[in-house]
Amino acid sequence: MRSSAEKSEGNQVDLRIEIDEEELAPFIESSIRKLAKQVRIPGFRPGKAPKKVVESRIGLKAIRLEAIEESLDSFYRQAVLDNDLDVIEPPRVTIAEGEDSGNVAVIATVAVRPQVSVQGYDSLVVNLPVHTYGTEEDISLAIERMREQQAETAEVTRSVQTGDQVTVDIEVSQQGEPQRDDSAVDLGFRVGKGEVSADVDEAVVGLLVGESKEFERQPAEGDSGPATQVKVTLKAVREVKLPDLNDEFAADVSEFTTLGELKDDLKKSFDNMRRAQARQLYPDHVISAFLNIVEPKTIPDSLIKEEVNSQIHTFGHRLDQQGMSLGQYLDMTGMSQTDLLMQFQQGAAQSVLLDLALRSLADALSIEISMSDQDEELVRISEALNEEITETRQRYSTIEAEKSFKVELRKSKAADWLMENAVVLDPDGMPVSFAELKEATAEESLSTAGGDAELPDETALDVESITENSGANLDSDQQA
Repeated sequence: MRSSAEKSEGNQVDLRIEIDEEELAPFIESSIRKLAKQVRIPGFRPGKAPKKVVESRIGLKAIRLEAIEESLDSFYRQAVLDNDLDVIEPPRVTIAEGEDSGNVAVIATVAVRPQVSVQGYDSLVVNLPVHTYGTEEDISLAIERMREQQAETAEVTRSVQTGDQVTVDIEVSQQGEPQRDDSAVDLGFRVGKGEVSADVDEAVVGLLVGESKEFERQPAEGDSGPATQVKVTLKAVREVKLPDLNDEFAADVSEFTTLGELKDDLKKSFDNMRRAQARQLYPDHVISAFLNIVEPKTIPDSLIKEEVNSQIHTFGHRLDQQGMSLGQYLDMTGMSQTDLLMQFQQGAAQSVLLDLALRSLADALSIEISMSDQDEELVRISEALNEEITETRQRYSTIEAEKSFKVELRKSKAADWLMENAVVLDPDGMPVSFAELKEATAEESLSTAGGDAELPDETALDVESITENSGANLDSDQQA
């Protein structure tokens, strides 16, 4: 058997497979035996008619076509391997020569995995939305919140100022009809703190107790309903007095005796929190920036379908492990099967694009996989699966499995290169090193000494959580 591949249009390849007549002969014999059992020939029991009679009854051409189809299963797979094709869809096969006699040539038109361009990968600039350390603003906000928690109020007779604590009645009507759900009685809030709508916040400034202010509220953008009329009546105003920012304040709100010690402790907590946030967000933002330079972004439907099926299979397996059926999950989440499928499809498109991009990056970097690389990964897999290394090696012993194994290793190395070589900048435009970010601080090492701690979500920690734990020097991983 001989084969050759010629690129066609798009990601199509014409694979020519030539089969000598001698190579086809065993398949012809097999086809004759197979067809003899299927065709009834008068005077003979099924499968007992002589070869010549079967050939005469069925026709040599039909027998050859059956033989060619049967032989292609093995010849096609070998031709794909010989020409190093990454086929993603079943082939369309046409017989070019030998349909009636002699040597056979077939053309298998196949769709192969497309290649994408990653031009600009070596000058990738990524903007990280968080600092890798606690900023002065972080500490100031935390201190201010602690002062707010210790604040005292005193009733005053003057007009309302920003920062005051007020009590109001709010009457809302629309075309003369009261809107009770939007109205309120004895509503208390701090002016200028964003605790109520901006128009109400603005309306109370300058009012004296007993005074009212009316205004018209326009419908939200995209809402075609009529405007509403709002009346705000001031019932009470109290001035908020914050404690002085000094050592006495620090002693009152924490275990520390000086304001400097309190700020140092907050700085440590924020350092750990921001570092954990940055470490978590770093890969996602690098990958996102990387995918932005990939062209083209169109993906064959067959690859998306394959990825969706893979994700659904994995998802179903996880549900099984949790003792939950798909129906139970849908009932619990209120989703329909269509909603879930669309969710998988959206994620699948990004996953496939990243797969293609990392393959292209590995080619651009000329990444090679050594035997040492393979051995290390096989050991890691065997340990993760808690199985003997011989079992793991056996799993990757076929040509197809070994090829796929090497592809995944190349992609992993390409991703590592990307993380280490992308220019990542914090909000101040200062470079962030992923290698340094991954190194655990002394506090983090202590917090994870008893086991691996999961990183928090970006919004899992904020000023409130830091101030509530002030004085405990609680690092971000522990708070998560």
